[in-house]
Amino acid sequence: MSNERLELMVTKAFKIAEEFSHKYVTLEHVLCVILEDQDVIDVIVELGGDPLQISDHTYAYCHTELQEIKITDTLRPTKTQALERVFNRAFTQALFNGRQQLTTVDVLLSILSEKNSFATYICSDNGVTRETLLEHLADKNDQPEIDSNDPRSKKEAVLRKFCVNLNKEAEQNKLDPLIGRKEEVDLLTQTLARRKKNNVVLVGDAGVGKTAIAEGLAHRIVTADVPETIQGHTVYSLDIGALLAGTKYRGDFEERMKEILDILETRDDAILFIDEIHMIMGAGSAGQGAMDVANLLKPALQKGKLHCVGSTTYEEYREKFEKDRALARRFYKIDVPEPSPAEAREIVTQSIATYETYHNLQISPEAIQAAVDLSVQYLHDKKLPDKVFDVIDSAFARQRVTETGKRKSLIDEDLIKYEISKLARIPLDTVVNVKKRETQMINIEQKLRDRVFGQDQAIDLLADAVYISKAGLKSKDKPVGTYLFTGPTGVGKTETAKAISELLNMHLVRFDMSEYQERHTVAKLIGAPPGYIGHGDGKMGSGQLINELEKTPNCVLLLDEVEKAHPDVLNVMLQVMDNGMVTSSDGKSVSARNAVIILTSNLGAADSEKNVIGFGGGKHDGAQDKAVKNFFSPEFRNRLDATVKFNKLDRGHINKVTDKFLNELKYMVKDRGVTLTWTPAVTDWLSDRGFSETMGARPMAREINENIKKPLARKMLFDDSELSDIVVDINNDTVQIEYR
Repeated sequence: MSNERLELMVTKAFKIAEEFSHKYVTLEHVLCVILEDQDVIDVIVELGGDPLQISDHTYAYCHTELQEIKITDTLRPTKTQALERVFNRAFTQALFNGRQQLTTVDVLLSILSEKNSFATYICSDNGVTRETLLEHLADKNDQPEIDSNDPRSKKEAVLRKFCVNLNKEAEQNKLDPLIGRKEEVDLLTQTLARRKKNNVVLVGDAGVGKTAIAEGLAHRIVTADVPETIQGHTVYSLDIGALLAGTKYRGDFEERMKEILDILETRDDAILFIDEIHMIMGAGSAGQGAMDVANLLKPALQKGKLHCVGSTTYEEYREKFEKDRALARRFYKIDVPEPSPAEAREIVTQSIATYETYHNLQISPEAIQAAVDLSVQYLHDKKLPDKVFDVIDSAFARQRVTETGKRKSLIDEDLIKYEISKLARIPLDTVVNVKKRETQMINIEQKLRDRVFGQDQAIDLLADAVYISKAGLKSKDKPVGTYLFTGPTGVGKTETAKAISELLNMHLVRFDMSEYQERHTVAKLIGAPPGYIGHGDGKMGSGQLINELEKTPNCVLLLDEVEKAHPDVLNVMLQVMDNGMVTSSDGKSVSARNAVIILTSNLGAADSEKNVIGFGGGKHDGAQDKAVKNFFSPEFRNRLDATVKFNKLDRGHINKVTDKFLNELKYMVKDRGVTLTWTPAVTDWLSDRGFSETMGARPMAREINENIKKPLARKMLFDDSELSDIVVDINNDTVQIEYR
């Protein structure tokens, strides 16, 4: 029902209410109007009701029973809440059925949903109820037109009900043409031309285009671009959902499936396509002795009279389809590999017109190329060309929901890069603003020196390794960088990792390797193996490392004190360091190619402090290097981009560390409106007591905590006086805090 027609109907209902001088427009007034529509009259007659009788009773009700709601003044009648519900419900039902306009039958159905109304009562008294009307409409929509005198018409009706004719879809340009896949199509047509076992199962990863091959086959048949052996054939796609729907009694499903197979066996020009063919294993089975689709198919496939094409993934093929050897042997397996980036670009270029027409937008060739390249680089959990279409479709959709004034009519490279950053969960600057990314990388050495003191040699080595990686001179199949930080405790290894994550705008993911000292703790990283507690539960089943990389693929992965981990844990990291991928115990692969991996170790630090036996004295200078070689296997060390050695802090750097800790405290109290200052004597006093060659800077934190933070905390918590300025000084070799 058009808007104009709906408004006319409502206006007429108002006119009837005004004629009776009623205060409200009710369901009964609207029922009087729609009973004049021919569609409603036909439906009521088909249900065995009398439209004229319903109309007379409704008018009589309006004339007699509704006299109590007569208007006492000159105001126009208003709609009741029930009438508002009726129209809202009717609109919702129409939209749910894929229609943009109402019909009078929609309004009638909605009225019958109002139980406490005279309109519903008088209709039900004539055999017109909500249930009977719904059943009637369902039968009318599902039942195809059949010529009772034409057996072929009956067969076509059955096929239309439970299958989709892909040839007709292709004729109506509802299918995309098949681009490439010549080898797969040649094997497909060759197998279909066989006398027996002329059936094919297409096996490949999700999104590589298995269904597109079947649809493309139908398109080529329509355009006569196929060998003579299958010219004139019709491809039917089996709808298993429709096949199972409404099978109330045992034997209904078997009867439907057997009827379809019998029809297809009698036709030499029919090809049955079953998408996700692994679903036929057990489909329709109601228990022991019941037949499923797979068992019903076997006799027809064995005869060679039925041409069948199926599609499934590698995992489902192994886990379900292949286990039924009797069924699998009747199919010829065709592998459908992921297309190359060049092939994917050609597929997208030739198929993009349908997306442009749907969204009423255009996309540039450069944007298509960027979508292919960036999806290969950053989207590792999907396959080509599916992930390219996802990126482009998402970019189109984002523009459609953008405000009109800000909306672009052409999808360019920048919009594709922005969409990639959202889908891959990586910073926008990583893929969009290259110049800004280059600016951030300038003088990274100095920025690290401002955070970490006394490690100039280590910082220079690390910065050079990061520059090589960020410049794109590393393999794309490896992580951004893999570094091993060695040195004594408290010299800034962990602090350097934190600084890198901030400078590169990457999330820091830290794992304390002291929690992974046992062999079984490998399950904590990559998930519990099959047969063990926790497998597949989403917690231990997935693994902590898998979960973190999936949530934040663009991160700094810090494995702190890696020497404490069990060797099996390090063996897991070999895969990550070599090809940038890690696989969970349940077969799920996650990319680490956008991650910076940093391992810290204190190996050899204790040995290097021991004096050399003999008259020469001195220290074991090569103890760290020797310890690293002894602990880590050659293949592990060979996968590292750099081994960064951190030196012991000397007395000259400890003052900078002290001022750094005091500045951190200064910013803490600043949030409370308090200003903290200290004299140079404080820095020297703390440095003298907090400096340790063996412990590094960590004792300094304890000295500041003991001499400044503790008395300051008591003052701020238990003293009611307001603080504005705090001055720290040294008096008689003791820390003195002055509160102002």
